[in-house]
Amino acid sequence: MSKISRLVVLVTSLAAVVGAMAGTAGAVTWDVTSTGNFHATAPQSTFSSTGVNLACPTTTATGSYTAGAFAGNTYAGVTGTVTVSGCSLAGQSTEATCTYRLTAFSQPTSTTVTTGNADLTCGITHAPTGVKLCHLHGAPHMVYTDGVVDQLIMTPSTLQVSGPSCWYGNNDTASVTQATFTISGNGPHIIRTA
Repeated sequence: MSKISRLVVLVTSLAAVVGAMAGTAGAVTWDVTSTGNFHATAPQSTFSSTGVNLACPTTTATGSYTAGAFAGNTYAGVTGTVTVSGCSLAGQSTEATCTYRLTAFSQPTSTTVTTGNADLTCGITHAPTGVKLCHLHGAPHMVYTDGVVDQLIMTPSTLQVSGPSCWYGNNDTASVTQATFTISGNGPHIIRTA
């Protein structure tokens, strides 16, 4: 093999290695170092729209997560339910049950604060009968803090409303107040690396 051929092979190999390193240098990995479930409580929540305010004194949440390394720009590994109860409107007892999936997209404070959005779907029901009155869905912004006391904060947000029996009006929007959930025990320990 001539010197020029060897030089071409060397330069080609070096370019391939540099290209591979550049491709992996920007890769994002989310490492979750524990597996578990959690329970959380928050102060009163309020749903409001079209002059109707539904105040609910009791808000609880559950969540689950699994340990592992997850590659990608986002991490969607925390799922659970939110139950809002004790609500009353015109003397009628109602409650809301929601499911959520938290999709994290940034970690502004390494290993401590993780931010993202929650894919949230809720049903408001007439508590005594279980009849569903309203369907709400949206993607409120969430901030998770892994600290001495773990917290999950859902910032004030707007949810889309549907349901022909819903007092908010079909295809209306409902504003939801901030909910700061204090987690009992430990929530997930999330580390984002790039």
